[in-house]
Amino acid sequence: MDPVRHILAVFGAIDHAIKDSDDPNLLAAADALLPGASANKGWYASLQGALNPGAAAQEPDLLGVLQNIAKSTKTKNSLTQSQKVRLLYGLSALARLQSVAPGCGVPSFAGTDDAKFAEALQGALAAIAPQDTKRKAAYDAAGASRQEFFTSVADTFTTWHDFDDSVRTLAASTLRAGKPLDAPLCRTAIIDVDGRQCVLVDTEFTSEDVSLEDLKSIVNPFNWDEDYGEFFEDMQEQTPHILPDGWRRVLEKVRLVEGFDLTTPLKYFPYQDKARPFEASLEYDLDEPALATGDRRVLVDRGYIRMTALHGHDPHRKGVSVKTRKIVHIKDIPPWAQARLVCLCGYGTSSADFLLKAAADPPRDRHPFLFPEKESQADNDPTKNPSPAPIHYVPAAVEAWTEVVQDVTNSYLDLTEKWLSGGLSFSDVADHCRRVSGDLGSAPWNYLQDMMTPRSPGRAGDEK
Repeated sequence: MDPVRHILAVFGAIDHAIKDSDDPNLLAAADALLPGASANKGWYASLQGALNPGAAAQEPDLLGVLQNIAKSTKTKNSLTQSQKVRLLYGLSALARLQSVAPGCGVPSFAGTDDAKFAEALQGALAAIAPQDTKRKAAYDAAGASRQEFFTSVADTFTTWHDFDDSVRTLAASTLRAGKPLDAPLCRTAIIDVDGRQCVLVDTEFTSEDVSLEDLKSIVNPFNWDEDYGEFFEDMQEQTPHILPDGWRRVLEKVRLVEGFDLTTPLKYFPYQDKARPFEASLEYDLDEPALATGDRRVLVDRGYIRMTALHGHDPHRKGVSVKTRKIVHIKDIPPWAQARLVCLCGYGTSSADFLLKAAADPPRDRHPFLFPEKESQADNDPTKNPSPAPIHYVPAAVEAWTEVVQDVTNSYLDLTEKWLSGGLSFSDVADHCRRVSGDLGSAPWNYLQDMMTPRSPGRAGDEK
């Protein structure tokens, strides 16, 4: 069983339910749960064409999908924490749409008219139980709460903002014996990068079970196939290992769904300021000159992992906050289909699975945070030969322009205050004009100086 394809099909059922509809209530409900759904109908069929070239697009078989997911609780192919979150979201969204528009083609989730569908739905809900729950206990809990659960979420799950307080909380109390389902949701947007429409995926989560040093010990990309082999198939060396600006190189192979792999050359930069040992980051970008070493299907691939100690400035103390960002463009897949694919296949939400699980139970032969530090050599001492910080042009431009705008604004406010008090003179206006002209004239030189000053990746302008 490929759980990723089945979860994609659950969300495909949402797309199919609204594809031919002009019901304003149904479309509004879909947009509230999956922003952009009504404006981007047909993404599932487009995605099927990309994942199964030459095959005819088929409607999602919701019954068959739920039956296959139910089987996962009987085998070792049980769902990961983040897959359980995505399944829970998709099922709850379908229940909401069915309650808003009973004629949309989705069977009733709360009703019992279709015994076969009700049984499959019960089995799928059982798959959301905690990992160590026995099969019968999970199935019984799902059967006892199915009708009440879906009746409640159909009423309270009106926008995506409601998921944590409404759906996640109810699932913990009814399906998971009080145990929370903590994997983060995937937030996406479509942005333009170098003329290509790309998917931006953000996640943010915390943990009290691991420390910053725990995360640093496993976050090096050469560990990713050991950290989370369900997604990262292989991380291979590239030659040279280190670029002149200090960025490292790696060839990444990932499996989004069964039969759809991507091989992409990346460069990455691990960074920690010695004066701020409670923070660390790893940034990565497409290694464009090495595109021929991959399959050339990914044309934009950049992002970061930011890690911060939660309690004081002790990086060894348990408690850490993590923010991740991924910006990607996959060739020949429409932007909104890409957004659904990368979110539902794990680019975003699996970050908690792969980082926290690996940090709690790290691989034995893992590479250190700054590996490699020398060409063809790993050095386990991160204090030796620290890599130089690279030059970043966009942050330099943002910072220089922000300073100019702030100075001009302050000067203008001073001028306004004098005018309001009746003390404004021609010399004041002349001084203001000279100051503004001077600031604007010197801005390019300040920018040139700043952009030539090495800085850590993303230290300025990274949230723009």
